[in-house]
Amino acid sequence: MKSRQFFDPKFYRIIILDQRGCGRSTPNAADDWELSLFENNTQKLVSDLEKLRQHLSVEQFYVVLGGSWGSTLALAYAEAHPSSMKHLVLRGVFLFSPDEVDALFQNGSTSGQNPEAWEKYVQFIEDTSDDINAERTNYLGAYFKRLRDDKYRVAAASAFVGYELSISKSFIDIAAIIEDLSCPSRLIPFALFEVVYMLNAGFMRRGQLLDELSQIIDAGHSVSIIHGRADYVCQPKAAYILSQALKKGGAKSVNLEFVAGAGHSDSEPGLQCAIVEATDRLKDAFLESSFESSFKGMPLSRINSLNL
Repeated sequence: MKSRQFFDPKFYRIIILDQRGCGRSTPNAADDWELSLFENNTQKLVSDLEKLRQHLSVEQFYVVLGGSWGSTLALAYAEAHPSSMKHLVLRGVFLFSPDEVDALFQNGSTSGQNPEAWEKYVQFIEDTSDDINAERTNYLGAYFKRLRDDKYRVAAASAFVGYELSISKSFIDIAAIIEDLSCPSRLIPFALFEVVYMLNAGFMRRGQLLDELSQIIDAGHSVSIIHGRADYVCQPKAAYILSQALKKGGAKSVNLEFVAGAGHSDSEPGLQCAIVEATDRLKDAFLESSFESSFKGMPLSRINSLNL
């Protein structure tokens, strides 16, 4: 998997998982969308991560890396199980505030920079609607309705995912979009779970991630935040708000880097370099610091990292 590239394989034991309903997890939403939604929420995913750690006999994740939705899940996991990890690296922060959700999927804020992408996102609903005046008040709900309908499922997923992919990079990567839209096992889960989680505020109470930062701060975790300055999927201000809240709460090590010219996708060169630099800094810190002795006798390849 391409996400392995963010870690030095000679140092890190890289752990990556397919979340419920996605990839090689069963059932995949493309095969059974209804069953894949059963008990699929943030709390269950956090529990899955902890069970995975225990199953793999990992005493503590040295680094947890999360990008976009993965940044949300990484924060939720760190707050629920602060002793299970040491360091966070977050790319493209998303805090699930109402304005973040609405800006991306409801009020057309992205149309200022990406008018064609927004027009296509809206047009699909208008072309398939029996009551567009009502559905304009809740585009996410309209997409969810179509994703549950055999007649519209694939087309709705293509319209929804195509919109997000069109605004994810600082340029429109046609080849990558075509590849993703042609694979139902990626396409359907991408659309279905993003819509469901957005409709349910990430299955968290409003402001939960910021309210519970004390768990991360008290545990002494370092937090490295990397965000594209031209990210139209996840707002740069979310990264800034998170970094400021951590610092005001007394966090000892918080680093925020806005990458000039970069969008949202972790395939953008500037973001890739920044992420690798962050995990390399943690590697170097481990090798140089006094707490190295606490891992005496442990092969370097067993220093565990979790990539979300």
